[in-house]
Amino acid sequence: MLYPSQPKNSKRNLWNATVICVCCLTISSSLISCGNSNVVSAPATNTLSATSESNDVHYTVADLVDLDLSSYGIPVITKAPKGSKVMKYAASGEISVYGGKFFKITFSQMDGALDDNFTLIKEMVSDKELNPSFDKFEAEEKYSFLKKNKEGKFAFSCALQSGDKTIFIAEGMAYDISPDKFTDYSPEDVKLMYEAAKATVLK
Repeated sequence: MLYPSQPKNSKRNLWNATVICVCCLTISSSLISCGNSNVVSAPATNTLSATSESNDVHYTVADLVDLDLSSYGIPVITKAPKGSKVMKYAASGEISVYGGKFFKITFSQMDGALDDNFTLIKEMVSDKELNPSFDKFEAEEKYSFLKKNKEGKFAFSCALQSGDKTIFIAEGMAYDISPDKFTDYSPEDVKLMYEAAKATVLK
C-alpha cells in the first residue's frame, strides 16, 4: 500500500501509529466489523429500543442534548439525541453512540499530539492515490473537516487533545452491532452528526 509523503526517521513511528488509527476509523466509518465478541454495550438514560419508530427520525440540532462519555473511558461531553445508546469496544476502548438509524458516531483515541495526528489524518484522507474517491473538503476548521466523495457522500473527522492522547470522532458505527445495520446517510444527516462532533468538549 502506498502512503502520501511518508515522514522519515523521527516521525516514522508516529506515521505508523496514525496509519493504524486511520484504518480503524475507516472500518468504523464504513460500517464494517469482523466480530462483536469483545463489545460491551451499555445504555445511556432512556435508551432507544431497536424497534422504536424514533430510530427513523432525521434529527435537527435542536433535538440534541448533552451526553457524558467519561464513564465509558472517553473524557468528553458530546451532543446526541435524547436516549442514545452507548456501545464500548472492550479491546480497543472505541465508543459508538447510537441515536437512531440516522445518528451514529464513533469515538476513538490514539497516542500523540493533536497537531501531528490531525495533520496526518487530513493528508491521508485527501490523498487521491490512497483515496481515489475523494472529491473535496466541504468544510474545514482547525481540528475538524467535512469531506465529500465523488458520489456525493459526506464524511467527517473531528479531534481533541486529552492529556497525551488525541480523541477522534467520525460518523458511523460497526455494521455487526448497529441495530439497523447499514444506513445510507443523507448529506443533512452527516452534517448534523458533524455539528454534534464539533460541539464535543473535554470533561
